[in-house]
Amino acid sequence: MYIAVRDFLLKNTELTKGLPNFDANFTGLQETIEKIQAIAEEQKENMKGFAKEKHEIRAKLLTLVLDNSEKLHAYATFSNNVKLQESVKMTKSKLDRARFAGLKDYAQIIYDKAESNIDALISYGITKETQAEMGEYISRYNAALSGPKVATTDTVQATKNLSFLFEHADLLLDAITIAIGIIKIAQPVFLSGFKSATTISNAGNRTVALKAVAIDNKSGKAIKGAKFLLRPLDVTLTNGEIAAEIVKTTKAKGIFYIKNMPEGTYAVTVSKPGYKSKVASVVIANNEMTVLNVELEAA
Repeated sequence: MYIAVRDFLLKNTELTKGLPNFDANFTGLQETIEKIQAIAEEQKENMKGFAKEKHEIRAKLLTLVLDNSEKLHAYATFSNNVKLQESVKMTKSKLDRARFAGLKDYAQIIYDKAESNIDALISYGITKETQAEMGEYISRYNAALSGPKVATTDTVQATKNLSFLFEHADLLLDAITIAIGIIKIAQPVFLSGFKSATTISNAGNRTVALKAVAIDNKSGKAIKGAKFLLRPLDVTLTNGEIAAEIVKTTKAKGIFYIKNMPEGTYAVTVSKPGYKSKVASVVIANNEMTVLNVELEAA
């Protein structure tokens, strides 16, 4: 919304020239928008970096699992070890279907079975060196799985800054609206355009889903009626318009779902009477289910 307002006002500087306090407030709004965009871009790049690393490590680990699975299966077959045969046979389709944590478990099984028979596997191509490589990738994969959580922790201060910036932008926009009210009778077309810029509708047509969950941080129980305000930071619709804010409230199980949500980074403010408000951020990726879990602390 802020970007739409900024762009509209930049196209109509002749009409706003000389309005009381307008220039100072509009300059402040532009500076605040730049700060919001800078934080949003940093968060987006961090999350993309974690996702890219996780997928790259997953691909390498999957290859190692398949390779060592074949070698272990050959050894088990030639040594008539039926139990080992059954436990180490992996297929690409099976691993592809496995969730991210599932691949980690399969990799650990192959690693452990190879470690137990390492002396007999040298002629099959499994050595202490190949085991060390696989062990390294299992560790890197575990770290990559926890990466987004670490990133979320690291962005607590950033999301607090975003919350302050949004509040400041709202105050500046209120002041700008008051100033524009001076010419609303003389410039009705301009006023209509300004109002449209402040109420850009969300016309996104991508099929992206968000599952949001609110729970009590002590009891772990679902919180019904928690309000989530999602402010798009770098979200632009396919028609070039800016995505609108989204407000949703959790249902009886403390959950709500959103479909057709444009991809990008959103700052999230969660509130509920009797609880302390909490800020977070979430990155929506096209064609992926994103889960946002928020624990609220009693006030």
